[in-house]
Amino acid sequence: MCSFHFVAAWPPETSMQLLTKNALVASTLLASCLLAESTIGGTAPLAASGPKRRVTATIDTSSLLVSEPVVEKMNEASNTWSPAPVDSAQSEFRKTLEEPLRPVVAAATAMMIFDCNNNGIPDTVDISNGATDSDADLVIDSCEFNVGDLNLNGVIDSADTSILLGWWGISNPLYGDLNFDGIVDAMDLGIILGRYGVPVY
Repeated sequence: MCSFHFVAAWPPETSMQLLTKNALVASTLLASCLLAESTIGGTAPLAASGPKRRVTATIDTSSLLVSEPVVEKMNEASNTWSPAPVDSAQSEFRKTLEEPLRPVVAAATAMMIFDCNNNGIPDTVDISNGATDSDADLVIDSCEFNVGDLNLNGVIDSADTSILLGWWGISNPLYGDLNFDGIVDAMDLGIILGRYGVPVY
């Protein structure tokens, strides 16, 4: 809820000047307030695509929860997109399972800095011994990829979703197999949508 108040101007103005100025300031503040509330407390569209699948959904801008994911598949013969209801249902199912884990993912990845790959060696030592840390955040890149931060920007977002969709249907992919079953599919999409907006360190 927005609230604001006015203070008296100095030097004193005529009542008409003060009324006009206050009305102008009030309308500007109210417009700014309404814009902020609609942006902060509203919804925003999510759209991400790869060569074989694309997804659209709605994001609650306060909680960053994704709802109503709709997956479409590319029909290569006609070069058109068509609904993929099974993929949509599987993604929604996995997303729903993943959402209660959002705080755990954020907390666990914050602790990854010490030994994210659980090999008994601090990550800083692994990195100094050659483990890849291309974003120089002292977390091994493969650990960030496994959580869903596929572009290494520190948060799971639509860019990561697009990267995952780019690997759709590929066996033993480099990126996007978040449930480690050997293929990027609707279950992985559900995981990334369930983790959407979660900072990964």
